[in-house]
Amino acid sequence: MSFPSDLAIARAATAKPLAEIAARMGIGEHLLEPYGSDLAKIRLDAIGELADRPRAKYVVVTAITPTPLGEGKTTTTVGLGQAMQHIGHNAVLSLRQPSMGPTFGIKGGAAGGGYSQVIPMELLNLHLTGDFHAVTAAHNLLAAMLDNHLHQGNELGLDPHNITWGRVLDVNDRALRNIVIGLGSREDGVARQSGFDITAASEVMAILALATSQDDLRTRLGRIVVGYTAAGTPVTAEQLQGAGSMAVIMREAIKPNLLQT
Repeated sequence: MSFPSDLAIARAATAKPLAEIAARMGIGEHLLEPYGSDLAKIRLDAIGELADRPRAKYVVVTAITPTPLGEGKTTTTVGLGQAMQHIGHNAVLSLRQPSMGPTFGIKGGAAGGGYSQVIPMELLNLHLTGDFHAVTAAHNLLAAMLDNHLHQGNELGLDPHNITWGRVLDVNDRALRNIVIGLGSREDGVARQSGFDITAASEVMAILALATSQDDLRTRLGRIVVGYTAAGTPVTAEQLQGAGSMAVIMREAIKPNLLQT
């Protein structure tokens, strides 16, 4: 008898109500924002409400595995969490959201595998609650504001040859790694070399992972360095007046997503 595929296992699983999952974590239903029946976001108010709880033990799972694709970390993490629950510990997993680039590439999805995976795996691998798209939009908004600043006279004195802020996209597209932008008429911007990274590599994504509140998110976004002047002075997102708009775009993305295994 052949072993069922990851997708078959995920679709055959019986999901529990998310309110029940949250209750086992000590999170009240009033702190959940449902996205359909199998997915929810957790309000940031939970940080304050749970502040008096004792600190838990934190186990980091990471690896450079001896395979070309580096697979195994998510499956190991989910399996470890399930094992902890099995022996009576109250274990909660904290996972990164998969990028759609590798999902549609040779690597495939990143929800774990076999009977140690996150469900619904299709939602996790495809869009989820749109957090990746928010990161993409916030990052590219700053890029657009930067190029508009150059077009409008470059008051901050940015050196077009020393701009470090490109654009991002959540797909693998090697043809966009190095591009020339601003071609066309005078109204189409300043011609210069730029490029696209994958959204997961954006500094905005790193900030999202580190931010502890909406205010902290706003402050960190303002400190992003987009490039340098001819004298080597860094120019920030705050100076371009882009941080506030970026934070607004990210207002929902900062809330954690709740799924189950």
